[in-house]
Amino acid sequence: MLAYVLWGAILAFGSTSKVLEHYVNNGQSEFCCYYFHNETVSMFSHFYHDHYNPTTVCQYNIDVKEPEHLVDNCDLVLCIKNLNLDTGDFIRINHRDIQVEYRGDNTPSYPIRIWDHKVSFWFSSDRTDIRDEASWAMTYKCLERGIDHDLCNICDELNEMAVLPEDET
Repeated sequence: MLAYVLWGAILAFGSTSKVLEHYVNNGQSEFCCYYFHNETVSMFSHFYHDHYNPTTVCQYNIDVKEPEHLVDNCDLVLCIKNLNLDTGDFIRINHRDIQVEYRGDNTPSYPIRIWDHKVSFWFSSDRTDIRDEASWAMTYKCLERGIDHDLCNICDELNEMAVLPEDET
């Protein structure tokens, strides 16, 4: 049962904090809400190898609280490992300083820097142009303030650490 709940695929490095807060699947659509408190997390779409549900709405809330020395003392870097969305589907990142929306299948090769340890983003899908290979994967890390960080290769490093789910079939 636990494996079935976690097919939503969240891998938290270094902690066992609770991430899935709310999930509803009525057979035709999904709604979910996740909370992340770890320094580094990789996350990916439900049913990564088979196609996410075509009517999904999920909110992902990041608020770094672990390790404790990073609380109010780090800034987020988000990296997209894989972006292969159906037409009409999107990932929208919302923050007071930045709003970014991703659509389609062009995986960006650059990090998104958010000057805060908190952010939320939404994933939404519809029933338009459903492709078997549709999936997405994202990784974040909270970088301690006051320390120089090399952002040029950070996505390569984070994406190497991101272990994608095994085939769910």
